[in-house]
Amino acid sequence: MKLTTKLSIFLVMILGTSIISCSGDGKDGEDGLNGTNGEPGTANVIYSNWLDRPVGAETTIDGTTGMAYNFSVPQITNEIMNTGTVLVYLQFSSDVFLLPYTSRAGGNINTVEAITSVGSLRIFRFRHDGGTPLVPVGATVRIRYIIIPGGAPVPLARQINYKERTYEEVCESLGIPK
Repeated sequence: MKLTTKLSIFLVMILGTSIISCSGDGKDGEDGLNGTNGEPGTANVIYSNWLDRPVGAETTIDGTTGMAYNFSVPQITNEIMNTGTVLVYLQFSSDVFLLPYTSRAGGNINTVEAITSVGSLRIFRFRHDGGTPLVPVGATVRIRYIIIPGGAPVPLARQINYKERTYEEVCESLGIPK
């Protein structure tokens, strides 16, 4: 077969394909700009409302006596404990603090910390000098937890250090109402 015949057949095939595939409905638009990649996300973030503190009880943990406040949180599972992150915040007036939080209260240095275990969250406040009286968490203080599940194969919740972010930044990045 001659080269001109092959070329003619090729041109007919291209012309036929373009006639069949073009709809003639208008000009194609221009491609948009590529966006930047965001931070790795985590699905199924769980967060509480602001919770009033329950009645506390004097408790000793690892030889330290303080006031403990217990919350039942069934969403804290073994998987969360192993691959996720639990953030706990304390709200006093309009100020929000990530736990652990250390301050001077009742004339003494105190720390309020969050202790998580499967199914529960314990808020524990203790005096650094070990003395008494114990300083309770104030009745107007509220608590909020945010549970960030990990992902397989890499625990996504631990790729970003949420503890270095402000409360507002955490809420914004996870789509949580403040």
